[in-house]
Amino acid sequence: MVGNKVVFHLMMSAKDGHYVGGLVNGAHILDIWGDVGTELMVRVDGDISLFLGYKNVRFTAPVYVGDFMEYHGWIEEVGNQSYKCHFEAWKVATQLDRTDADLSNVATPETAATACIPPILCGEADGALYIAKKDQRGETDPAFVHTHRS
Repeated sequence: MVGNKVVFHLMMSAKDGHYVGGLVNGAHILDIWGDVGTELMVRVDGDISLFLGYKNVRFTAPVYVGDFMEYHGWIEEVGNQSYKCHFEAWKVATQLDRTDADLSNVATPETAATACIPPILCGEADGALYIAKKDQRGETDPAFVHTHRS
C-alpha cells in the first residue's frame, strides 16, 4: 500500500467557481470528498461502495478559483458493512491577490501565487460509507484504519 491516508491534490479551476469573486461552492468540496471516500473503499475492501452521508460538516475558510487544495480522508471505524471516515480540505497554495501581499513589484500580479505555510484548513466532515457483505473482498488493510484523527 502507498500509505494509510488517501490525499487528492487539485487546483480549483474556473469551472469550479460558483460565486462572485471566484468563490468555490462548499458543495464542490463534498463532491471531492466523495471521490476520496470511493478510493478509500477500493483500497480497503475492493469495492467502490455507496456513500451513506455526511455529518458534522464545517467550512472554516474560503476556497477560490486558483487555490491548490489537498483533500484528505481516512477510516476511523469499521463495522460489519459500514465504514466511518473523516475528511479534511486543506488549502496549500493561493494566488497572491487573495492575500495582503504587496504586489507593486510583481511583473504579473494576476498569476503570482504563494504556498500556504502552514496549510489552511478549509473544511472537515465525518462520513459513512457502505459495502454490502456480498461485495466485500476481504482485503481490508489495517494501515487505512485510524483509531484517532491525525
